Amino acid sequence: MFKSHITRAVIESFIVAAISYVLGYYFTSMFHLGTAEVGGLWAVISGVFVMSEGEAQTVKSARMRIKASFIACVIAGLYLYFFSFNVITFALAIALGVLICHVFRIPDHIKTTSITISVVVIISVLKDIGPFANASLRFFESVIGSLTAMGVGIAAIYILKLNKE
Repeated sequence: MFKSHITRAVIESFIVAAISYVLGYYFTSMFHLGTAEVGGLWAVISGVFVMSEGEAQTVKSARMRIKASFIACVIAGLYLYFFSFNVITFALAIALGVLICHVFRIPDHIKTTSITISVVVIISVLKDIGPFANASLRFFESVIGSLTAMGVGIAAIYILKLNKE
């Protein structure tokens, strides 16, 4: 038999994935239909990334995801505006993200920043979308997924508390 925390995790994952994808897809399709599926995917990844057992940890993780995504999207947007893609400048953009995370004393943001820079840059290489539009969409998709995970987590905790009363 499933334990209650496993059942809760399964249900929350299902809800976060479904809602994040739909919101990310439709949000992105309003601005760039060619990357709407990416928008749904990136929102799901963000939502799943921030989900945690406890409400406080989910909120902390969501805040980190949003900050790291913002840093990454600014770097990637500027990089794509000023440079054409090549592996050296791409790697330098990631290195800059790592440096900025260290300068601001947020080393736990490095992985998310690096992954987000990679996603923004490679999507721009694959799809016909301007650098700032692409970076902005990826940032807002991260916010959508993160807020969805927070909302679902908080709702689950509230529902569980009501059921215990």
